Amino acid sequence: MKKSCFIQAVVIVTILVAAAVYIIQYKLEDWFIEPGKKYLADEIAENWKNETKHIIESRQKDSLKSLMIYYFENVKSMEEVVNLDEEIFTNEFKLVIEDSLITDDEISKLTLLLKKE
Repeated sequence: MKKSCFIQAVVIVTILVAAAVYIIQYKLEDWFIEPGKKYLADEIAENWKNETKHIIESRQKDSLKSLMIYYFENVKSMEEVVNLDEEIFTNEFKLVIEDSLITDDEISKLTLLLKKE
């Protein structure tokens, strides 16, 4: 390998590494995390009617939907999602939507589980 080829390769690799570091540090959230949050919120809104059609229409049902969308839109990092005790939250959520009536106490429990994290 000639010296000039080696130097060109080092320069190109350095530029690529610098570009990758810049994207990860400054653009990752704008390009990946924000669209991901928007996608999750949209999926919740789309699937909400199918998943909760057996629940009586009420203010609490709307509050639960708003709570879920608010949580996913306002997650600041993936660490918050990972740190959420998913099993406890999922079990509590299943208990809430199991019957056809959602109470204020059930909404409060879910809100506390989300805000605790």
